[in-house]
Amino acid sequence: MKLTTFFLGFMLMMLIGMPGVAGKAKFVTVEINYGDQKAPETIQVECSRSMTALEALQHAAKVKTHPVANYVFVTSINGVEAARGEMAWYYAVNGKKPKVAINQPVKGGDTISWRFVKDVCSCTVDK
Repeated sequence: MKLTTFFLGFMLMMLIGMPGVAGKAKFVTVEINYGDQKAPETIQVECSRSMTALEALQHAAKVKTHPVANYVFVTSINGVEAARGEMAWYYAVNGKKPKVAINQPVKGGDTISWRFVKDVCSCTVDK
């Protein structure tokens, strides 16, 4: 009897999916670290189609951007403004720096971490 109950419970979980596991893949996690400007935030964003790291951020926060040549820089997240040559917004996907700038594709289950830190990129783009 116990084996039959276990088997039926297992089959039911397989049919309806385990809570928190199946649903998690439909969301990306957007982490925003504002440095010393304000408390960090973590926001879940629905990811029902392919999206970029920037699009995920735009669903999670109020964002301002600025194009420079072939790049798009995030200049403000929820009112925390970058200062060219001083502080800037950088991000990683699942702990890895992106290879394709702001257009890095993301998928359900990914974590995008945005950090407000010392600007080390502006001087290379200005050349």
